[in-house]
Amino acid sequence: MHVSQRDSYQVIGSRSPSRAPSLPKWWLWPNLLSLDAPAVAVAWQLLFVRSFHGQFSTPTAILLVTSVWLIYAADRALDAWNGECSSARHRFYHAHGRLLIPLWMMVLAGSAWLAFARLPAALLWRGLFLLAAVVIYFLAVHGWKSSPQRVLSGKDTLSRDALSKEASVGLLFALGVSLAAWSNIGTLFDVVGIGLFFVLCWINCAAIQKWESSSSASWNWSAVADAPADWPVLWVALGVAVLAAFLCWFHRPILGAAEMASALVLIWLDRKGHRFSPDALRVLADVALLSPVLFLPLAGRV
Repeated sequence: MHVSQRDSYQVIGSRSPSRAPSLPKWWLWPNLLSLDAPAVAVAWQLLFVRSFHGQFSTPTAILLVTSVWLIYAADRALDAWNGECSSARHRFYHAHGRLLIPLWMMVLAGSAWLAFARLPAALLWRGLFLLAAVVIYFLAVHGWKSSPQRVLSGKDTLSRDALSKEASVGLLFALGVSLAAWSNIGTLFDVVGIGLFFVLCWINCAAIQKWESSSSASWNWSAVADAPADWPVLWVALGVAVLAAFLCWFHRPILGAAEMASALVLIWLDRKGHRFSPDALRVLADVALLSPVLFLPLAGRV
């Protein structure tokens, strides 16, 4: 029996004439609260710092977590307030986004104080330049983004706009995560390692966009899996896995192994996605990027 995403899940606060709203599943809450991206960010930050033999800093890690949460929460809230409600996280922010505004402001104030009080000057300046890039991203995406109605009607295309947006998100995320390790970059292989992580982030964002766009009207996995022109998740992830294997062999074995593991999981999700609901795929796509958790005990020792 075909079950759509909207039929299988309702966010608290949504209204249905036929039944009361149901609670989200427990595994969806980190995604709804925008806690998944900060977890991925701090795991990779620690892996980069240890792999490049840098010094881990607790204030830097806390600032990364709060900064990523602030950016993702604001991005999702703006999407929801502009009428984007096709996914569970957007419907959650549409229903409860205004309740999070005081919390968002307090986290912003605390992050600003911590940055100016505890960060080294060089790292602070790099962070401010990256913040400027994030502001430009918000102006570009939320200033003249395509409306969902134009996309669904075929008057606008998902491919070009989505790929450029997801590439921007992936680049900013990779730069922010590796920011604390920049001063310890020693060779071209280190730059390649950061570059491969950027591509992994791009794959993650674009794959989610690809999978979720199919469920805007109905959940039809075959239509998604047979549309490689929109975003060839399989081949791009396979390329990352191959390059990460070379990185693992020649220079940074632990970093390369983590990137290869994430790429292989994303390939598996793209091939076996018909087994999961869109919500589950969204969560699993982020779980695929938590591979550093498995390799952190060895990072910096090999």
